[in-house]
Amino acid sequence: MQMMQAITPLLGAACTVFACYSLGSIAVAWTKAPLRRIEKLALAFVLGASILHLLIFAALALKIAYPEVIVAILAVASYAGIFTRNVRLPEWDEMRWPATKWGAALKYCCAGVALVFTALYFPHAWAPEFSPDGSSYHLGLVARYLRAHGFEQVTTNMYSSLGGGVELVFLPAFAMGGHSAAALVHFVFLVAVSLAMFAYGARLGKPVAGAVAALLMYVSPVVGKDGVSAYVDAGAAAAAFSVYYWLELWMLRLDMRLLAVTGVLAGYCFATKYTLFVVTIYALAVAAWHARTIKPVLCVACFAVLTAAPWTIKNWIYADNPIAPFANEVFRNRYVHPETERAWRLNMQKYQVENRWILPLEATVRGRGLDAVVGPIFLLAPLGLFALRRAEGRRLMAAGGLILATYLSNISPRFLIPALPFLSLAMALAVQSFLPTMLLLVLIHAITSWPQVLFRYSNPWALRGMPLKAALRVTPADEYLGTFPGYRHARMIENHVPAAGRVLTFAGLPDAYTSREILVSYQAAFNEELIDAVYLGIFTRDQRWGRLISFSFPERSLRSIRIVQTAVVPKLDEQWSIHEVHLRRSGKEVPRRPEWRLDAFPSSWAVRRAFDGAQVTRWRSWETASPGMYVMVDFGRPTAIDEVRVEMPEGEWETRMRLETKDERGMWTPLTTKVREEGNRLTGSFRREATQQMHSNGVDYLFVRDEDYGASSFATDAAEWGLTMLALEHGAALYQVKP
Repeated sequence: MQMMQAITPLLGAACTVFACYSLGSIAVAWTKAPLRRIEKLALAFVLGASILHLLIFAALALKIAYPEVIVAILAVASYAGIFTRNVRLPEWDEMRWPATKWGAALKYCCAGVALVFTALYFPHAWAPEFSPDGSSYHLGLVARYLRAHGFEQVTTNMYSSLGGGVELVFLPAFAMGGHSAAALVHFVFLVAVSLAMFAYGARLGKPVAGAVAALLMYVSPVVGKDGVSAYVDAGAAAAAFSVYYWLELWMLRLDMRLLAVTGVLAGYCFATKYTLFVVTIYALAVAAWHARTIKPVLCVACFAVLTAAPWTIKNWIYADNPIAPFANEVFRNRYVHPETERAWRLNMQKYQVENRWILPLEATVRGRGLDAVVGPIFLLAPLGLFALRRAEGRRLMAAGGLILATYLSNISPRFLIPALPFLSLAMALAVQSFLPTMLLLVLIHAITSWPQVLFRYSNPWALRGMPLKAALRVTPADEYLGTFPGYRHARMIENHVPAAGRVLTFAGLPDAYTSREILVSYQAAFNEELIDAVYLGIFTRDQRWGRLISFSFPERSLRSIRIVQTAVVPKLDEQWSIHEVHLRRSGKEVPRRPEWRLDAFPSSWAVRRAFDGAQVTRWRSWETASPGMYVMVDFGRPTAIDEVRVEMPEGEWETRMRLETKDERGMWTPLTTKVREEGNRLTGSFRREATQQMHSNGVDYLFVRDEDYGASSFATDAAEWGLTMLALEHGAALYQVKP
């Protein structure tokens, strides 16, 4: 049993990897590209992964992603490669390695470093997977799609709208071998891009430069940690470098078939990571510049659309936004708020680094305020400028520079990984004539990247220890994973929440280890609106102050009326919010009728919150307040009113409003009103109302860590909240809402 648990991830990963290689080998044979052995190993795997991801996408779209179908796809793909004999490797080519003492020393040094770091990496990839993003949305969504046997509309997790090019390659491995099988597949992507870099150097007649560059990439601390986890960055690097490699092959032999696979891979880059759309731009530019005709450009573009378009179509159908979760001010939708996107992008652009001038030092050495480092050796990246003397150096720097240009959109060192193959090769080519210097680069990089040395000068997200017993399952997976509090929390939810239960939480959880739906506060509009009510309950208990703005006028019979925001506010994060709108006549509330039609701009779908009679809810613009925003009521028939009261939260002092109504021509015109503004003191507890809002929206469970804001109020005043504690362990509590 123990041995089987250890072998299953290897089998799942091996079957997936071979199917990718088989599909890629068939495509390589179709191109008739004269690839060498290492080139074919690397390029065929990555190309096959892009093809396999399309097959899995089709199965998910058709809702037929049952285990039998997934296995059949792998089996047919593998058999096709074997039957056609395309999986066979070419004969080994001798490489012109320098026949000197320094050349020999560098050869053995490179081989030794590669073997030592592979021995470090492989057990980590094989051990039970528990990386932050890998055990949450990367594999959490894969597990969800497998349970549903296809895609489904996930409105509570904006990450479900990101491209899943690598995750869909994880899916068959995960289905057969579990979480660590997916991590092993990602490790193969890392090996593939490293082999491709080495092969590229050899193709240039510079195998030493290729080997050194491959190790600069392979040994980097962030690359090592990312590459052995169920992340996608190493896969993104492999896809991006493959596009570059196929373009280099095309420039040697102007065959449209080579451009076809280049286009497929360029689209796969976008499907893997949105920021890699620049790779398609590079491919189109090279095709146009080198051929000076439109046909090669169209070929690349058409095949890129083949692999990229399915994801934009999926997003258009499920999220009303083809490039969700971005551009929500352009493609307004009810699933992701523009303010959430703005805050998210701002956080990715800053993390805890206030001064961008020190970003190179933080990303390479210190890692303070960031989550990882690429290694001190990359402070020498400007050496790559000396490679501009050669044509291939200029192309490398152009491709790497385009990818690097998107880095400031997310300054985590993980987002440097797709650019590292190009930067590493440029650096190595710049010093290719100085073998002692190259040897020194490899040794310094290997030593400073080794975990025991790395943690002496930095404390980044990196590999720790050697989980060999966990990899072999001598230490049971549950026992090993139990050392991570997040895993325990996921299992606590699995054990106490029924299958259809939905759990609201303030921060992320490793939902790949639970089948229950986890609603993280900031990951979707629906979640934010629920947590907004909970926060009001935390902030207020006996009283709450806000703004009460009254618009009074002589009684008029109106068919429609709207409240328009008129101010230009100075703060980007200041929204326009309304708790309640009261329409009055002769001092009494005008009762709401079924024929009333409510509308608002923006966030029209949430306007009912301003008319629901619940003080704990509110309509919010969810973007910076600006002139022209409105909340509107169409009564359906003439209705007599003489006053409109608008209740707003405290803090939004910059917004200003006026009333408008439609004239005989159907044009909105301002109403002459007497405006009175005063403080609004509301007494009572909103805690019970907040949890009832959860219940009425189908969410009956709340997960709270001890460090979450307001955790003590749930623990001490659970009855006031209308909550029952189900479990308390590992620094967190799980509550159920009392109906």
